[in-house]
Amino acid sequence: MRMQSPQAAIKLLRAKRNVFGEPAEDEKRGLLRVLRAARLTTYVQLKSLHEDLLFICAFPGALATRNLARRMLAEIADRLGRLPRTQRSAADDSGMAGSSTRHVFPSPVARWLANAAPSDVDVDWRTLDEPWRLDPLLGLLLRDAEREGFESGEFATRKWIRAARSANSRSDLEWLMAAGAANPGARQRIDDEWDRAAVPLEWKLHDSRWSATHNMVAGTPVVVRTGMRRPGSDTVAEIVRPLPSIERLGRTDARRVIVSARAALAVRCREVNAMTYPNVDEIYWCDLGAGAALAVIGIAPDHRLTLETNTGYVLFANGIPIGYGGVTPLFRQANTGINIFDPYRGGEAAMIWTQILRAFHTLFGSGRFVVNAYQFGAGNAEAIRSGAFWFYYRLGFRPGAPGISALAAREAARMAADRGYRCATKTLRALATGDLYLNLPGFAIGDGFDEALLPHVGALASRQLAQQPVASRVEAERRVVAAVAGTLRIRDLASWSARERQGFTLLAPVVASLGDLRDWSEPEQHALVAMMRSKGAAQERDFALASRDVPRLFRGLAARLRNSV
Repeated sequence: MRMQSPQAAIKLLRAKRNVFGEPAEDEKRGLLRVLRAARLTTYVQLKSLHEDLLFICAFPGALATRNLARRMLAEIADRLGRLPRTQRSAADDSGMAGSSTRHVFPSPVARWLANAAPSDVDVDWRTLDEPWRLDPLLGLLLRDAEREGFESGEFATRKWIRAARSANSRSDLEWLMAAGAANPGARQRIDDEWDRAAVPLEWKLHDSRWSATHNMVAGTPVVVRTGMRRPGSDTVAEIVRPLPSIERLGRTDARRVIVSARAALAVRCREVNAMTYPNVDEIYWCDLGAGAALAVIGIAPDHRLTLETNTGYVLFANGIPIGYGGVTPLFRQANTGINIFDPYRGGEAAMIWTQILRAFHTLFGSGRFVVNAYQFGAGNAEAIRSGAFWFYYRLGFRPGAPGISALAAREAARMAADRGYRCATKTLRALATGDLYLNLPGFAIGDGFDEALLPHVGALASRQLAQQPVASRVEAERRVVAAVAGTLRIRDLASWSARERQGFTLLAPVVASLGDLRDWSEPEQHALVAMMRSKGAAQERDFALASRDVPRLFRGLAARLRNSV
Protein backbone atom coordinates (compact mmCIF):
# COMPACT_ATOMS: atom_id res chain seq x y z
CA MET A 1 0.00 0.00 0.00
CA ARG A 2 1.34 3.42 -0.96
CA MET A 3 1.88 5.89 1.87
CA GLN A 4 -1.33 7.54 2.97
CA SER A 5 -1.76 10.75 4.93
CA PRO A 6 -3.62 10.22 8.21
CA GLN A 7 -6.61 12.16 6.93
CA ALA A 8 -6.75 10.17 3.69
CA ALA A 9 -6.39 6.89 5.58
CA ILE A 10 -9.20 7.84 7.96
CA LYS A 11 -11.50 8.67 5.06
CA LEU A 12 -10.67 5.47 3.20
CA LEU A 13 -11.09 3.30 6.30
CA ARG A 14 -14.62 4.66 6.81
CA ALA A 15 -15.46 3.72 3.22
CA LYS A 16 -13.94 0.23 3.54
CA ARG A 17 -14.96 -0.82 7.05
CA ASN A 18 -18.10 -2.68 5.98
CA VAL A 19 -16.59 -4.20 2.85
CA PHE A 20 -15.67 -7.87 3.24
CA GLY A 21 -13.52 -10.48 1.55
CA GLU A 22 -9.79 -11.22 1.69
CA PRO A 23 -8.62 -8.25 -0.44
CA ALA A 24 -10.76 -5.85 1.64
CA GLU A 25 -9.38 -7.28 4.89
CA ASP A 26 -5.81 -6.86 3.63
CA GLU A 27 -6.60 -3.25 2.76
CA LYS A 28 -8.23 -2.58 6.14
CA ARG A 29 -5.22 -3.95 8.00
CA GLY A 30 -2.92 -1.81 5.88
CA LEU A 31 -4.94 1.30 6.71
CA LEU A 32 -4.98 0.39 10.39
CA ARG A 33 -1.19 0.03 10.43
CA VAL A 34 -0.84 3.45 8.79
CA LEU A 35 -3.13 5.00 11.39
CA ARG A 36 -1.47 3.20 14.27
CA ALA A 37 1.84 4.79 13.35
CA ALA A 38 0.34 8.20 12.58
CA ARG A 39 0.17 11.13 14.97
CA LEU A 40 -3.46 12.23 15.14
CA THR A 41 -3.80 15.85 16.22
CA THR A 42 -7.53 16.41 16.61
CA TYR A 43 -10.38 14.75 18.46
CA VAL A 44 -12.36 14.52 15.22
CA GLN A 45 -9.63 12.31 13.74
CA LEU A 46 -9.38 10.13 16.85
CA LYS A 47 -13.17 9.86 17.11
CA SER A 48 -13.44 8.60 13.53
CA LEU A 49 -10.68 6.04 14.12
CA HIS A 50 -12.25 4.96 17.41
CA GLU A 51 -15.63 4.43 15.75
CA ASP A 52 -14.12 2.38 12.93
CA LEU A 53 -12.13 0.20 15.33
CA LEU A 54 -15.30 -0.53 17.29
CA PHE A 55 -17.22 -1.28 14.09
CA ILE A 56 -14.52 -3.71 12.92
CA CYS A 57 -14.59 -5.52 16.28
CA ALA A 58 -18.38 -5.77 16.24
CA PHE A 59 -18.56 -6.88 12.59
CA PRO A 60 -15.19 -8.54 11.87
CA GLY A 61 -14.36 -9.84 8.41
CA ALA A 62 -11.22 -11.62 9.62
CA LEU A 63 -9.76 -12.48 13.01
CA ALA A 64 -6.47 -10.82 12.09
CA THR A 65 -8.25 -7.53 11.34
CA ARG A 66 -10.26 -7.73 14.55
CA ASN A 67 -7.18 -8.53 16.64
CA LEU A 68 -5.30 -5.56 15.23
CA ALA A 69 -8.31 -3.31 15.92
CA ARG A 70 -8.45 -4.61 19.50
CA ARG A 71 -4.77 -3.77 20.02
CA MET A 72 -5.37 -0.27 18.70
CA LEU A 73 -8.37 0.22 21.00
CA ALA A 74 -6.05 -0.54 23.93
CA GLU A 75 -4.07 2.56 22.91
CA ILE A 76 -7.01 4.96 22.65
CA ALA A 77 -6.82 6.40 26.18
CA ASP A 78 -3.14 7.19 25.73
CA ARG A 79 -3.74 8.78 22.32
CA LEU A 80 -6.54 10.94 23.70
CA GLY A 81 -4.30 11.99 26.59
CA ARG A 82 -1.69 13.27 24.13
CA LEU A 83 -4.13 15.64 22.43
CA PRO A 84 -4.26 19.32 23.51
CA ARG A 85 -6.60 20.01 26.44
CA THR A 86 -9.26 21.68 24.29
CA GLN A 87 -9.31 18.63 22.03
CA ARG A 88 -9.46 16.21 24.97
CA SER A 89 -12.49 17.96 26.46
CA ALA A 90 -14.40 17.45 23.20
CA ALA A 91 -14.45 13.73 24.00
CA ASP A 92 -16.42 14.19 27.24
CA ASP A 93 -19.71 12.28 27.42
CA SER A 94 -18.70 10.16 24.40
CA GLY A 95 -17.74 7.14 26.51
CA MET A 96 -14.29 7.00 24.92
CA ALA A 97 -11.52 5.66 27.15
CA GLY A 98 -9.59 8.59 28.63
CA SER A 99 -12.61 10.92 28.61
CA SER A 100 -15.03 11.97 31.36
CA THR A 101 -18.77 11.45 31.59
CA ARG A 102 -20.86 13.97 33.53
CA HIS A 103 -24.46 13.15 34.29
CA VAL A 104 -27.17 13.01 36.95
CA PHE A 105 -27.51 9.28 37.63
CA PRO A 106 -30.43 7.65 39.51
CA SER A 107 -29.63 6.08 42.86
CA PRO A 108 -29.16 2.44 41.70
CA VAL A 109 -26.68 3.50 39.01
CA ALA A 110 -24.89 5.87 41.42
CA ARG A 111 -24.53 2.96 43.88
CA TRP A 112 -23.14 0.74 41.17
CA LEU A 113 -20.64 3.41 40.13
CA ALA A 114 -19.54 3.94 43.73
CA ASN A 115 -18.75 0.23 43.93
CA ALA A 116 -17.41 -0.35 40.42
CA ALA A 117 -15.19 2.74 40.14
CA PRO A 118 -14.86 4.26 43.66
CA SER A 119 -11.71 6.22 42.85
CA ASP A 120 -12.90 7.50 39.49
CA VAL A 121 -16.46 8.73 40.15
CA ASP A 122 -17.40 11.57 42.47
CA VAL A 123 -19.85 14.39 43.00
CA ASP A 124 -19.21 17.04 40.35
CA TRP A 125 -19.07 19.93 42.79
CA ARG A 126 -18.16 22.39 40.04
CA THR A 127 -21.58 22.03 38.42
CA LEU A 128 -23.63 21.45 41.59
CA ASP A 129 -24.97 24.99 41.87
CA GLU A 130 -27.08 24.29 44.96
CA PRO A 131 -25.10 21.92 47.24
CA TRP A 132 -27.73 22.32 49.95
CA ARG A 133 -29.97 20.01 47.90
CA LEU A 134 -27.95 17.20 49.48
CA ASP A 135 -28.83 18.30 53.03
CA PRO A 136 -32.04 16.21 53.38
CA LEU A 137 -30.04 13.13 52.36
CA LEU A 138 -27.28 13.96 54.84
CA GLY A 139 -29.88 14.39 57.53
CA LEU A 140 -30.84 10.73 57.11
CA LEU A 141 -27.22 9.63 57.64
CA LEU A 142 -26.44 11.63 60.79
CA ARG A 143 -26.27 10.43 64.37
CA ASP A 144 -27.84 12.50 67.15
CA ALA A 145 -24.52 13.95 68.32
CA GLU A 146 -23.90 15.41 64.85
CA ARG A 147 -27.35 16.81 64.16
CA GLU A 148 -27.17 20.08 66.11
CA GLY A 149 -23.93 21.13 64.43
CA PHE A 150 -25.16 20.18 60.98
CA GLU A 151 -28.43 22.05 61.38
CA SER A 152 -26.73 25.18 62.75
CA GLY A 153 -25.99 26.49 59.27
CA GLU A 154 -22.37 27.13 60.18
CA PHE A 155 -21.02 24.51 57.81
CA ALA A 156 -21.29 24.30 54.04
CA THR A 157 -22.58 20.98 52.72
CA ARG A 158 -19.33 19.98 51.04
CA LYS A 159 -17.26 20.93 54.08
CA TRP A 160 -19.49 18.83 56.33
CA ILE A 161 -19.18 15.79 54.03
CA ARG A 162 -15.40 16.10 54.01
CA ALA A 163 -15.38 16.23 57.81
CA ALA A 164 -17.86 13.37 58.24
CA ARG A 165 -16.72 10.90 55.62
CA SER A 166 -14.73 7.83 56.61
CA ALA A 167 -10.96 7.94 56.42
CA ASN A 168 -10.93 5.00 54.03
CA SER A 169 -13.50 6.48 51.64
CA ARG A 170 -12.01 7.23 48.25
CA SER A 171 -14.61 9.79 47.26
CA ASP A 172 -17.55 11.75 48.59
CA LEU A 173 -19.84 9.57 46.47
CA GLU A 174 -18.45 6.33 47.88
CA TRP A 175 -19.00 7.56 51.44
CA LEU A 176 -22.54 8.77 50.75
CA MET A 177 -23.52 5.46 49.15
CA ALA A 178 -21.80 3.34 51.83
CA ALA A 179 -23.35 5.34 54.67
CA GLY A 180 -26.75 4.94 53.07
CA ALA A 181 -26.27 1.18 52.61
CA ALA A 182 -25.40 0.90 56.32
CA ASN A 183 -28.87 2.25 57.16
CA PRO A 184 -31.17 -0.30 55.43
CA GLY A 185 -34.24 0.87 57.31
CA ALA A 186 -34.06 4.22 55.57
CA ARG A 187 -32.93 2.86 52.18
CA GLN A 188 -35.99 3.96 50.23
CA ARG A 189 -36.00 7.44 51.78
CA ILE A 190 -32.27 7.79 51.08
CA ASP A 191 -32.78 6.78 47.44
CA ASP A 192 -35.69 9.21 47.11
CA GLU A 193 -33.63 12.09 48.52
CA TRP A 194 -30.70 11.28 46.24
CA ASP A 195 -32.94 11.33 43.17
CA ARG A 196 -34.68 14.51 44.35
CA ALA A 197 -31.32 16.26 44.82
CA ALA A 198 -30.36 15.59 41.16
CA VAL A 199 -26.66 15.37 42.04
CA PRO A 200 -24.33 15.62 39.02
CA LEU A 201 -21.48 13.11 39.00
CA GLU A 202 -18.20 13.10 37.11
CA TRP A 203 -16.86 9.73 35.95
CA LYS A 204 -13.22 9.87 34.84
CA LEU A 205 -13.08 6.82 32.62
CA HIS A 206 -9.28 6.56 32.25
CA ASP A 207 -8.88 3.10 30.65
CA SER A 208 -12.01 1.64 32.27
CA ARG A 209 -13.30 -1.71 31.11
CA TRP A 210 -16.75 -0.06 31.13
CA SER A 211 -15.83 2.66 28.65
CA ALA A 212 -17.35 2.40 25.19
CA THR A 213 -13.85 1.56 24.01
CA HIS A 214 -13.57 -1.66 26.03
CA ASN A 215 -17.10 -2.72 27.06
CA MET A 216 -17.73 -6.31 26.04
CA VAL A 217 -19.52 -9.31 27.54
CA ALA A 218 -16.68 -11.67 28.44
CA GLY A 219 -16.65 -15.14 26.93
CA THR A 220 -18.70 -14.29 23.86
CA PRO A 221 -17.43 -16.31 20.87
CA VAL A 222 -16.22 -14.28 17.91
CA VAL A 223 -18.17 -14.79 14.69
CA VAL A 224 -16.41 -13.69 11.51
CA ARG A 225 -18.74 -12.59 8.74
CA THR A 226 -18.55 -12.39 4.95
CA GLY A 227 -20.89 -9.44 4.53
CA MET A 228 -23.78 -7.43 5.91
CA ARG A 229 -27.17 -9.12 5.91
CA ARG A 230 -30.26 -7.56 4.39
CA PRO A 231 -33.88 -8.28 5.35
CA GLY A 232 -36.00 -10.33 2.99
CA SER A 233 -38.79 -8.88 0.91
CA ASP A 234 -41.51 -10.12 3.31
CA THR A 235 -40.71 -8.55 6.68
CA VAL A 236 -43.95 -9.69 8.31
CA ALA A 237 -43.44 -13.33 7.31
CA GLU A 238 -40.00 -13.23 8.93
CA ILE A 239 -41.26 -11.61 12.14
CA VAL A 240 -43.98 -14.19 12.75
CA ARG A 241 -41.55 -17.08 12.27
CA PRO A 242 -40.60 -18.20 15.81
CA LEU A 243 -37.03 -17.47 16.87
CA PRO A 244 -35.77 -20.77 18.32
CA SER A 245 -32.56 -19.59 20.00
CA ILE A 246 -33.87 -17.78 23.09
CA GLU A 247 -32.72 -18.68 26.60
CA ARG A 248 -33.32 -17.15 30.00
CA LEU A 249 -29.93 -16.60 31.59
CA GLY A 250 -28.89 -17.82 35.00
CA ARG A 251 -28.01 -15.17 37.54
CA THR A 252 -24.23 -15.20 36.93
CA ASP A 253 -24.54 -14.62 33.19
CA ALA A 254 -27.47 -12.26 33.74
CA ARG A 255 -25.40 -10.02 36.00
CA ARG A 256 -22.64 -9.83 33.39
CA VAL A 257 -25.15 -8.70 30.80
CA ILE A 258 -26.80 -6.20 33.16
CA VAL A 259 -23.50 -4.53 34.04
CA SER A 260 -22.42 -4.30 30.40
CA ALA A 261 -25.82 -2.89 29.40
CA ARG A 262 -25.90 -0.40 32.27
CA ALA A 263 -22.35 0.79 31.52
CA ALA A 264 -23.06 1.13 27.79
CA LEU A 265 -25.82 3.62 28.57
CA ALA A 266 -24.21 5.33 31.56
CA VAL A 267 -20.99 6.35 29.78
CA ARG A 268 -23.15 7.93 27.07
CA CYS A 269 -25.40 9.75 29.61
CA ARG A 270 -28.44 7.64 28.75
CA GLU A 271 -30.93 5.73 30.87
CA VAL A 272 -33.58 3.06 30.51
CA ASN A 273 -35.64 1.98 33.53
CA ALA A 274 -34.96 -1.70 32.96
CA MET A 275 -31.20 -1.07 33.13
CA THR A 276 -31.63 1.07 36.24
CA TYR A 277 -33.93 -1.44 37.98
CA PRO A 278 -33.20 -4.78 36.26
CA ASN A 279 -34.67 -8.13 37.25
CA VAL A 280 -31.71 -10.52 37.46
CA ASP A 281 -34.18 -13.40 37.12
CA GLU A 282 -35.52 -12.17 33.78
CA ILE A 283 -32.79 -11.66 31.23
CA TYR A 284 -33.42 -13.34 27.86
CA TRP A 285 -30.51 -13.89 25.49
CA CYS A 286 -31.72 -14.11 21.88
CA ASP A 287 -29.27 -15.26 19.19
CA LEU A 288 -29.95 -13.23 16.05
CA GLY A 289 -27.25 -14.90 13.95
CA ALA A 290 -23.90 -13.75 12.54
CA GLY A 291 -22.64 -12.83 16.02
CA ALA A 292 -25.59 -10.52 16.77
CA ALA A 293 -27.57 -11.08 19.96
CA LEU A 294 -30.37 -9.36 21.82
CA ALA A 295 -30.53 -9.17 25.61
CA VAL A 296 -34.12 -8.50 26.75
CA ILE A 297 -34.09 -7.19 30.31
CA GLY A 298 -37.10 -7.42 32.59
CA ILE A 299 -37.75 -4.87 35.31
CA ALA A 300 -37.60 -5.53 39.06
CA PRO A 301 -41.01 -6.41 40.57
CA ASP A 302 -41.21 -3.27 42.73
CA HIS A 303 -40.96 -1.07 39.64
CA ARG A 304 -43.50 -2.76 37.38
CA LEU A 305 -46.24 -0.77 35.68
CA THR A 306 -49.93 -1.55 36.10
CA LEU A 307 -51.10 -2.76 32.68
CA GLU A 308 -47.90 -2.66 30.67
CA THR A 309 -44.86 -4.92 30.81
CA ASN A 310 -41.95 -2.45 30.86
CA THR A 311 -38.92 -4.17 29.36
CA GLY A 312 -35.58 -2.91 28.06
CA TYR A 313 -33.09 -4.39 25.67
CA VAL A 314 -29.49 -4.03 24.57
CA LEU A 315 -28.26 -5.22 21.20
CA PHE A 316 -24.84 -6.90 21.02
CA ALA A 317 -22.53 -7.80 18.15
CA ASN A 318 -19.75 -10.20 19.09
CA GLY A 319 -20.34 -9.28 22.73
CA ILE A 320 -20.08 -5.51 22.15
CA PRO A 321 -23.14 -3.39 23.00
CA ILE A 322 -24.11 -1.61 19.77
CA GLY A 323 -27.60 -0.30 20.52
CA TYR A 324 -30.49 -0.27 22.94
CA GLY A 325 -34.19 0.36 23.34
CA GLY A 326 -37.30 -0.87 25.05
CA VAL A 327 -40.32 -3.01 24.35
CA THR A 328 -43.54 -2.55 26.32
CA PRO A 329 -46.16 -5.24 25.70
CA LEU A 330 -49.70 -4.06 26.39
CA PHE A 331 -52.58 -6.48 25.75
CA ARG A 332 -51.93 -7.73 22.18
CA GLN A 333 -49.58 -4.96 21.06
CA ALA A 334 -46.13 -3.73 22.03
CA ASN A 335 -44.52 -0.30 21.94
CA THR A 336 -40.89 -0.36 20.82
CA GLY A 337 -38.12 1.39 18.90
CA ILE A 338 -34.41 1.06 18.14
CA ASN A 339 -31.36 3.22 18.85
CA ILE A 340 -28.03 2.23 17.29
CA PHE A 341 -24.94 3.83 18.85
CA ASP A 342 -23.07 6.11 16.43
CA PRO A 343 -20.02 3.89 15.77
CA TYR A 344 -22.18 1.03 14.49
CA ARG A 345 -24.43 2.83 12.05
CA GLY A 346 -24.17 1.85 8.41
CA GLY A 347 -24.24 -1.83 9.31
CA GLU A 348 -27.22 -4.15 9.04
CA ALA A 349 -29.76 -2.23 11.14
CA ALA A 350 -32.76 -3.21 8.99
CA MET A 351 -31.96 -6.92 9.19
CA ILE A 352 -31.26 -6.78 12.91
CA TRP A 353 -34.44 -4.78 13.59
CA THR A 354 -36.48 -7.43 11.79
CA GLN A 355 -34.87 -10.12 13.96
CA ILE A 356 -35.48 -8.04 17.11
CA LEU A 357 -39.20 -7.86 16.29
CA ARG A 358 -39.13 -11.58 15.60
CA ALA A 359 -37.70 -12.14 19.10
CA PHE A 360 -40.34 -9.89 20.66
CA HIS A 361 -43.13 -11.70 18.83
CA THR A 362 -41.73 -15.06 20.00
CA LEU A 363 -41.37 -13.89 23.62
CA PHE A 364 -44.58 -11.91 24.07
CA GLY A 365 -46.91 -12.95 21.25
CA SER A 366 -47.47 -9.32 20.26
CA GLY A 367 -49.68 -8.95 17.20
CA ARG A 368 -48.93 -5.28 16.58
CA PHE A 369 -45.85 -3.14 17.09
CA VAL A 370 -46.11 0.58 17.80
CA VAL A 371 -43.31 3.11 17.35
CA ASN A 372 -43.90 6.45 19.06
CA ALA A 373 -43.29 9.61 17.04
CA TYR A 374 -40.25 10.62 19.13
CA GLN A 375 -38.34 7.67 17.68
CA PHE A 376 -38.53 9.16 14.20
CA GLY A 377 -38.64 12.89 14.77
CA ALA A 378 -41.10 14.44 17.24
CA GLY A 379 -38.83 16.55 19.43
CA ASN A 380 -35.85 14.53 18.17
CA ALA A 381 -33.63 16.52 15.79
CA GLU A 382 -31.23 13.61 15.30
CA ALA A 383 -34.06 11.39 14.06
CA ILE A 384 -35.17 14.11 11.63
CA ARG A 385 -31.61 14.49 10.28
CA SER A 386 -31.26 10.74 9.75
CA GLY A 387 -34.68 10.36 8.11
CA ALA A 388 -35.58 7.69 10.67
CA PHE A 389 -39.23 7.71 9.52
CA TRP A 390 -38.23 5.94 6.30
CA PHE A 391 -36.27 3.27 8.14
CA TYR A 392 -39.51 2.11 9.77
CA TYR A 393 -41.68 2.79 6.72
CA ARG A 394 -39.56 0.57 4.42
CA LEU A 395 -40.03 -2.30 6.87
CA GLY A 396 -43.82 -2.05 6.75
CA PHE A 397 -44.70 0.40 9.54
CA ARG A 398 -47.49 2.79 8.59
CA PRO A 399 -49.01 5.94 10.16
CA GLY A 400 -52.32 5.53 11.93
CA ALA A 401 -53.75 8.93 10.97
CA PRO A 402 -55.22 8.99 7.41
CA GLY A 403 -53.76 12.40 6.58
CA ILE A 404 -50.23 11.41 7.59
CA SER A 405 -50.63 8.07 5.80
CA ALA A 406 -51.55 9.83 2.56
CA LEU A 407 -48.60 12.22 2.89
CA ALA A 408 -46.21 9.31 3.48
CA ALA A 409 -47.56 7.45 0.44
CA ARG A 410 -47.06 10.52 -1.78
CA GLU A 411 -43.48 11.02 -0.54
CA ALA A 412 -42.68 7.32 -0.96
CA ALA A 413 -43.95 7.45 -4.56
CA ARG A 414 -41.76 10.49 -5.30
CA MET A 415 -38.67 8.76 -3.91
CA ALA A 416 -39.42 5.62 -5.92
CA ALA A 417 -39.79 7.66 -9.12
CA ASP A 418 -36.69 9.82 -8.52
CA ARG A 419 -33.77 8.20 -6.70
CA GLY A 420 -32.25 11.63 -6.12
CA TYR A 421 -35.34 13.02 -4.39
CA ARG A 422 -34.94 13.84 -0.69
CA CYS A 423 -37.81 14.36 1.72
CA ALA A 424 -37.80 17.93 3.09
CA THR A 425 -37.20 18.53 6.79
CA LYS A 426 -40.59 20.23 7.05
CA THR A 427 -42.24 17.12 5.62
CA LEU A 428 -40.35 14.81 7.98
CA ARG A 429 -41.62 16.88 10.92
CA ALA A 430 -45.18 16.57 9.61
CA LEU A 431 -44.74 12.80 9.30
CA ALA A 432 -43.59 12.68 12.93
CA THR A 433 -46.87 13.99 14.34
CA GLY A 434 -48.33 10.55 14.96
CA ASP A 435 -47.24 7.02 15.80
CA LEU A 436 -46.34 4.24 13.37
CA TYR A 437 -47.89 0.76 13.42
CA LEU A 438 -47.01 -2.67 12.07
CA ASN A 439 -49.94 -5.10 12.23
CA LEU A 440 -49.20 -8.82 12.00
CA PRO A 441 -51.62 -11.40 10.53
CA GLY A 442 -54.60 -12.06 12.79
CA PHE A 443 -54.44 -8.74 14.61
CA ALA A 444 -57.88 -7.13 14.87
CA ILE A 445 -58.75 -3.51 15.65
CA GLY A 446 -60.17 -4.54 19.02
CA ASP A 447 -56.82 -6.11 19.95
CA GLY A 448 -55.21 -2.71 20.44
CA PHE A 449 -55.27 -0.36 23.40
CA ASP A 450 -54.86 3.39 22.96
CA GLU A 451 -51.76 4.34 24.96
CA ALA A 452 -53.16 7.84 25.45
CA LEU A 453 -55.67 6.29 27.87
CA LEU A 454 -53.02 4.82 30.18
CA PRO A 455 -52.55 7.92 32.41
CA HIS A 456 -56.26 7.79 33.20
CA VAL A 457 -56.19 4.19 34.44
CA GLY A 458 -54.80 5.39 37.77
CA ALA A 459 -57.71 7.79 38.10
CA LEU A 460 -60.14 4.88 37.75
CA ALA A 461 -58.32 3.05 40.52
CA SER A 462 -58.32 6.14 42.70
CA ARG A 463 -62.08 6.53 42.34
CA GLN A 464 -62.57 2.91 43.38
CA LEU A 465 -60.56 3.47 46.56
CA ALA A 466 -62.41 6.72 47.24
CA GLN A 467 -65.73 4.87 47.28
CA GLN A 468 -64.68 2.92 50.36
CA PRO A 469 -66.11 4.39 53.62
CA VAL A 470 -62.69 4.67 55.30
CA ALA A 471 -60.06 7.40 55.46
CA SER A 472 -57.09 5.03 55.27
CA ARG A 473 -56.03 4.28 51.71
CA VAL A 474 -54.42 1.07 52.93
CA GLU A 475 -57.70 -0.11 54.42
CA ALA A 476 -59.59 1.03 51.33
CA GLU A 477 -57.25 -1.00 49.15
CA ARG A 478 -57.64 -4.02 51.44
CA ARG A 479 -61.43 -3.82 51.08
CA VAL A 480 -61.28 -3.56 47.29
CA VAL A 481 -58.91 -6.54 47.11
CA ALA A 482 -61.22 -8.59 49.34
CA ALA A 483 -64.26 -7.66 47.26
CA VAL A 484 -62.62 -8.56 43.94
CA ALA A 485 -61.25 -11.81 45.38
CA GLY A 486 -64.72 -12.70 46.66
CA THR A 487 -66.41 -11.95 43.33
CA LEU A 488 -63.84 -14.08 41.50
CA ARG A 489 -64.30 -16.88 44.06
CA ILE A 490 -60.63 -16.94 45.09
CA ARG A 491 -60.41 -19.06 48.24
CA ASP A 492 -56.62 -19.48 48.53
CA LEU A 493 -55.31 -15.90 48.21
CA ALA A 494 -53.46 -16.20 51.52
CA SER A 495 -51.49 -19.17 50.18
CA TRP A 496 -50.19 -17.28 47.17
CA SER A 497 -46.64 -15.96 47.24
CA ALA A 498 -46.12 -12.42 48.54
CA ARG A 499 -45.28 -11.24 45.01
CA GLU A 500 -48.42 -12.81 43.55
CA ARG A 501 -50.55 -11.11 46.17
CA GLN A 502 -48.74 -7.87 45.40
CA GLY A 503 -49.64 -8.23 41.71
CA PHE A 504 -53.27 -8.98 42.53
CA THR A 505 -53.43 -5.99 44.87
CA LEU A 506 -51.97 -3.69 42.20
CA LEU A 507 -54.61 -4.64 39.66
CA ALA A 508 -57.66 -5.07 41.93
CA PRO A 509 -58.79 -1.38 41.93
CA VAL A 510 -58.48 -1.27 38.14
CA VAL A 511 -60.44 -4.49 37.71
CA ALA A 512 -63.07 -3.28 40.20
CA SER A 513 -63.67 -0.18 38.07
CA LEU A 514 -65.32 -2.38 35.43
CA GLY A 515 -68.25 -3.02 37.76
CA ASP A 516 -69.85 -6.38 38.48
CA LEU A 517 -67.61 -9.25 37.37
CA ARG A 518 -70.19 -11.92 38.16
CA ASP A 519 -71.58 -11.81 34.64
CA TRP A 520 -68.21 -12.86 33.24
CA SER A 521 -68.08 -16.49 32.16
CA GLU A 522 -66.10 -18.93 34.26
CA PRO A 523 -63.28 -19.19 31.66
CA GLU A 524 -63.11 -15.38 31.49
CA GLN A 525 -62.85 -15.16 35.28
CA HIS A 526 -60.16 -17.83 35.40
CA ALA A 527 -58.14 -16.00 32.72
CA LEU A 528 -58.50 -12.74 34.67
CA VAL A 529 -57.29 -14.33 37.92
CA ALA A 530 -54.34 -15.92 36.11
CA MET A 531 -53.38 -12.53 34.65
CA MET A 532 -53.61 -10.70 37.99
CA ARG A 533 -51.61 -13.40 39.76
CA SER A 534 -48.92 -13.39 37.06
CA LYS A 535 -48.23 -9.68 37.60
CA GLY A 536 -46.20 -10.81 40.60
CA ALA A 537 -44.50 -13.73 38.86
CA ALA A 538 -40.71 -13.99 38.90
CA GLN A 539 -40.76 -13.26 35.15
CA GLU A 540 -43.19 -10.57 34.01
CA ARG A 541 -43.30 -12.19 30.60
CA ASP A 542 -45.95 -14.45 32.17
CA PHE A 543 -48.14 -11.37 32.67
CA ALA A 544 -47.58 -10.17 29.10
CA LEU A 545 -48.74 -13.54 27.75
CA ALA A 546 -51.65 -13.81 30.18
CA SER A 547 -52.83 -10.29 29.24
CA ARG A 548 -53.57 -11.51 25.72
CA ASP A 549 -56.23 -13.85 27.14
CA VAL A 550 -58.41 -11.18 28.81
CA PRO A 551 -59.81 -9.11 25.92
CA ARG A 552 -62.91 -8.27 27.96
CA LEU A 553 -60.77 -6.43 30.53
CA PHE A 554 -58.89 -4.26 28.05
CA ARG A 555 -61.84 -3.57 25.80
CA GLY A 556 -64.00 -2.73 28.80
CA LEU A 557 -61.37 -0.39 30.21
CA ALA A 558 -60.92 1.32 26.85
CA ALA A 559 -64.68 1.89 26.48
CA ARG A 560 -65.01 3.23 30.01
CA LEU A 561 -62.00 5.53 29.68
CA ARG A 562 -63.09 6.91 26.31
CA ASN A 563 -66.44 7.85 27.85
CA SER A 564 -64.85 9.55 30.87
CA VAL A 565 -61.84 11.35 29.38
